[in-house]
Amino acid sequence: MNDEGYHRIVADYYGEEAASFETRAKDNHVLVTLRNRFREVVMSCSVEHLLEIGYGPGLDMVWFSEQAGVKCVNGLDITPEFHNIVSEKAKDTPTMKPFLGGPENCLEHIQPNSIDTIYVFFGALNTSANLENAVKALSDVVKPGGKIVATFVNKWYAFDIFWNIITLRPKKAIARLRSIWGGYSPTRFLPSRCYSARQVHSAFHPHFNKRRRIGYCITHPAWYRAHWAPHGSLRSSLLYRIDSLVQYTPFWNLGEYSLYVYDKSE
Repeated sequence: MNDEGYHRIVADYYGEEAASFETRAKDNHVLVTLRNRFREVVMSCSVEHLLEIGYGPGLDMVWFSEQAGVKCVNGLDITPEFHNIVSEKAKDTPTMKPFLGGPENCLEHIQPNSIDTIYVFFGALNTSANLENAVKALSDVVKPGGKIVATFVNKWYAFDIFWNIITLRPKKAIARLRSIWGGYSPTRFLPSRCYSARQVHSAFHPHFNKRRRIGYCITHPAWYRAHWAPHGSLRSSLLYRIDSLVQYTPFWNLGEYSLYVYDKSE
């Protein structure tokens, strides 16, 4: 299957759930917490011209467009339904510019060396047909000194492997380790890829310099097990605290998500 055909499959998959996507994202306390922490990383440096890859219903495009100092928030998403939703939101927000397309198409919409920050939340690059090509295209629009904050669904999610082994589901235990992962849904198959830290660095290293990495949901339950650690509970707070300490150990990359910060040389 060619890249265009693959991206059409991904777009159709998300198109079916576009109408309810925003509500579900806001109702899940783990997703809300992670989103806020991802945003903090992006805002840790001065940002003016941003580009989001995989904007979905536009939650983050709207939020960043409201922050002081931000002049423009561009976005690329391959799902027409999401593009329609965010285009409506952008009518009253001139700083928001949503486009239909993937990272490989960024030069069709955005000037070279014009973006100071690219952000990718919740693993949008896991459904890129070719990660190396996507990263190369993104490097063309980032200005020297600019950065990319990219989160990935992690290949080596230790708890998921362990849990599925002890519950006698060996196929699910190794699902992320295969060349093609079927996504989160138990009933709908989304062909995607999970990446290790080594694979991510291999794709980014030719164009960017690695500056930071953070692991999420290492001991804290992932978003699809949010009920295991209820919002505001002592258990949830304790496990988030443990995760923050694990960052300083070799086990930082054993959670559900991994975040990487790369910058482009001056």
